[in-house]
Amino acid sequence: MLTSEVEPLAHAIEAIAAHGYVIIDDFLLPNEVTTLAEMIKNKWLDGQMVSAKTGKNGLKNQDIRSDYIAWLDEEDTTPAVQSYFRQMEMLRLMLNTQLFMNVQELETHVALYPVGGRYQKHLDQFSHGSSLGITTGNIQHRQLSAVLYLNQNWKAHHGGALKLYLDEENTIDILPNAGRIVLFLSAKFWHEVLPASRERLSLTGWFRTRHHLPL
Repeated sequence: MLTSEVEPLAHAIEAIAAHGYVIIDDFLLPNEVTTLAEMIKNKWLDGQMVSAKTGKNGLKNQDIRSDYIAWLDEEDTTPAVQSYFRQMEMLRLMLNTQLFMNVQELETHVALYPVGGRYQKHLDQFSHGSSLGITTGNIQHRQLSAVLYLNQNWKAHHGGALKLYLDEENTIDILPNAGRIVLFLSAKFWHEVLPASRERLSLTGWFRTRHHLPL
C-alpha cells in the first residue's frame, strides 16, 4: 500500500468523522479516469444502460431522475476498474478500523446523465440510524455514498453540480470534475443533481452493512 494512496484516504476518514462528508480530487490516475469514461460511453452506445429507478418501489420517473445506469462488476478485469475497486477496498477497511462502521460490501453502477438530466433532492438511505448512519434490521443498508466523476474540462457554466444539503440552511455545490470523488453519509445528507448543458458521467457507489434481527 503506497503512502501516496493512503494519505488522501486518511484525510477522507478524518473529514467523514468530523463533518460527515469529504471531497477528494485526483482519486484515480488521469488515464484511468479516461478509460472509465470511455467504458461508460461504449456501454451507452451498445445499449447496455437502462433508465434508473427511484424509491423503495423501484419506479421509473424521468421527471425525478433522468440518468441511465449499468452495474459495475468487481470481476471486470479492466485495469482502471480494478484500480477503482482496490482504492475503495482500502477505504472500506479504514472505515471499519477507524470509524467502526462495519461496512461489508460495495455496490457500484456507472451513470450517464444526458444533457439537461437531473435527480431531484433525495436521501440514499430510506431510514435513519445513528450518527454514522447505522441502522438495524434484516436487510442491507447504505452507509456511505461515493460519487466518482469522469468529466474532462468541466466548467462552472456547464452546470451539473451535486448540491449537498449540509443542514436546513446551508448547501454546497460540487462540480463533477474528472477524477473527483465525493463521499458522504448516506442517511444524513440530502442531495440533488442539477441539470447540465453537457453529458455527465460518473461511478456511483454505496458501502453497505448487513444487520440481522435475532431469531
